[in-house]
Amino acid sequence: MASVFATAPLAAQTLRVDPPHWWVGSSVNRLELLVSSDAELSSVTVSAPGIAVVSDVPAANPRYRYVTVEIQPGAKPGSATVVAEVGRKKIRTEWKLKERRPRAAAPGLSQRDLIYLVTPDRFANGNPSNDDVAGMTERGSDRNHNYKRHGGDLAGMIAHLDYVKSLGATAVWPMPLLENDMPAASYHGYAITDHYRIDPRYGTHSDYVNWVDGLHARGMKAIKDMVFNHVGTGHYLYQSPPDSSWFNAWPSAPANDPRAKARGEEKPAFTSIHRYQTLYDPYAAARDRERQTDGWFVGSMPDVNGRDPHCARYLIQNSLWWIEEAQLDGFRVDTWLYPDQAFMREWMAAVKAFEPQFYVYSESWVHSAHAQAFYLETHPDLTGAADFPMYWGLKKAVERPSGWNEGMADIYNALAADYLYGFDRAGDHLVTFLDNHDEGRFFGKVGKDLDRFKLGLGMLYTLRGIPSIYYGTELLYSALDDHGAMRQDFAGGWPGDKTSGFTGQGLTVDQREAQAYVRQLGALRLANPLIGTGNFMQFTPDMGSFAYAWYSDSEVILVLANGDDRVHRWPTERVADLGISPYTTFTDLIQGGTVTAGAELLFPAKGIRILRAVR
Repeated sequence: MASVFATAPLAAQTLRVDPPHWWVGSSVNRLELLVSSDAELSSVTVSAPGIAVVSDVPAANPRYRYVTVEIQPGAKPGSATVVAEVGRKKIRTEWKLKERRPRAAAPGLSQRDLIYLVTPDRFANGNPSNDDVAGMTERGSDRNHNYKRHGGDLAGMIAHLDYVKSLGATAVWPMPLLENDMPAASYHGYAITDHYRIDPRYGTHSDYVNWVDGLHARGMKAIKDMVFNHVGTGHYLYQSPPDSSWFNAWPSAPANDPRAKARGEEKPAFTSIHRYQTLYDPYAAARDRERQTDGWFVGSMPDVNGRDPHCARYLIQNSLWWIEEAQLDGFRVDTWLYPDQAFMREWMAAVKAFEPQFYVYSESWVHSAHAQAFYLETHPDLTGAADFPMYWGLKKAVERPSGWNEGMADIYNALAADYLYGFDRAGDHLVTFLDNHDEGRFFGKVGKDLDRFKLGLGMLYTLRGIPSIYYGTELLYSALDDHGAMRQDFAGGWPGDKTSGFTGQGLTVDQREAQAYVRQLGALRLANPLIGTGNFMQFTPDMGSFAYAWYSDSEVILVLANGDDRVHRWPTERVADLGISPYTTFTDLIQGGTVTAGAELLFPAKGIRILRAVR
């Protein structure tokens, strides 16, 4: 970057206002508009009935002004005229006040939901005409290259909403769909270059709103992936920031490696040490804490400084804008442990004040329950978190043999630690998973063992929390380690594909069995509301076997999980704690039929039984 306040054109716009519009009747009626141009601005006015300009303050960069407006209670929908003085000239644009759309249903998620995670570029290509967009830094698509764009888009996501619902999913979380105008690897979405623009290679703004509306029409929910720690180096606010304090580790230097430069990387003053423990460690060095929150995530992603009040307001208003604009139901927040934590509390409080039932869960990538408890305790408005401690437990239970205090005992220990989270049934609101877009595919982790695959999914769908499944899990995708490989194209999502997960064409016998099993588990959760809402009890594990139950005054669902290669026997006298007889007759919710317990119940080798009894 040649200078802090460069004067490159702003995406061919002569005058830009963020947020691009607002709504009458909103609970937030005081906004700080970020007005920008490709020339120096000397003043800005906003003229419309019902809008009062509170202040017009220049930013350090003369291309920007912070214009605070207040929307009066009697304001009507319509257009305001924004006039900026540029030297001796005046330039104009419109800024609109809109009518709020009524919500079809209250936002939010609960422990009855099931999340389906999608990598949009790799799910389905519904509109090949947007595969190559003129003006974007990275052009074209190449399905043979793991880190190039493949062409998946919103049209493809919309076309296959019924398929996602057929799996029992009630909510969809796509990786970010905002513009990533970066020179390479722009497919993943986490190097955002415009907070208000859907990436045109995914489609239009209307396509995104239509996708959300399509979910709501099916009784499903939309989750938006939010990123506050960093942006891409191509972001116009980084290329020419309102003030140098918007970003940490300033200034950076061009990368020395030509290959890094081709990826849009720069050489930051320092990178993050990726040690979340520094934020609660009583012995941590101050410099280490600073590097955790202020260091760049990677060289292509500048670190955003939420301590700057104007930057903080920009990000908060953007979040509220998307909630209202698209009628979203929840946020998943990327890299929660890296931004300034005081800013994250401020942001979270603003979201909950704006939409109290809105669901927000963090990517708090920790390795222990006590660390997870720290972040939940220090962010009291946070609804939930991606449950990494449970993830590590499930991995150990399914991927390798159990011991006295490992394997199934790791799940038992993770559940027992729920007391740390400080509020009633906190674990219900945690998002559980077996893999995701950053971790190797679950089927690969279990050595492509279909029995262990079924065991893991059976537990995921019946333990406490909100389960999340990654697209393609149902097709036994198995890539490990390489991000580009594990985010592979969904079969049938492209014209000419010889196999299709959507129709079943060309799938192997094992793939058909796995997909049917995922559908069966999804239907099982939907048909049995006791799972996730009833009382929960777990029983101490016996090496590879582990039992737990959901129960109420009228019914019991008992789950018997076994990670060992041999059958385990379980004395049915242990069900006395559930208030039922050891000789109760159960319905087998997986295999069908009934099971009348005698002195003992059997845990199938490398398997799971889900049994229901009526009191």
